[in-house]
Amino acid sequence: MAKLTRRQLLTSTAAFVGGMAAVAIMARARPAWAWTTYEVPTNRGIGLAYANRCGGAQEHAALKAELQRKLADDPSATSETANCPICGCAVTVSR
Repeated sequence: MAKLTRRQLLTSTAAFVGGMAAVAIMARARPAWAWTTYEVPTNRGIGLAYANRCGGAQEHAALKAELQRKLADDPSATSETANCPICGCAVTVSR
């Protein structure tokens, strides 16, 4: 069996201890909640404000025009749908 030098022994020990410390830290880590979504009731408070966020057809006119242009370019499609980037409403245009 080959003898380990002092430097090899210290390096391998340091690597092992460092690896075990990293595993211990990862085992205790909590999951990140930065992207958690919540359902908001639409009958009161902020949910009511978000539910009434659309102003009607005039706010979606540019999006409808773009969807109609896409619909004209694709003769096989019967409808086009996209979400409004401002309010998130689904806007659908059909033939």
